[in-house]
Amino acid sequence: MQHGFKPDEILSLTPDELAVYQAVAELNREQEVQNMKEAFLEAFTVITKSISGK
Repeated sequence: MQHGFKPDEILSLTPDELAVYQAVAELNREQEVQNMKEAFLEAFTVITKSISGK
């Protein structure tokens, strides 16, 4: 749904289809959070190694 579904498209979904779309959207959000965590940890590691001179 992040890619811009029109409201009438969403409202026309069956309950089962809506549940699937919602589940996919939640998985996508969780993946984005995981990607941000990994990027932060990688940046933190690079900065820490740079500061410590290793």
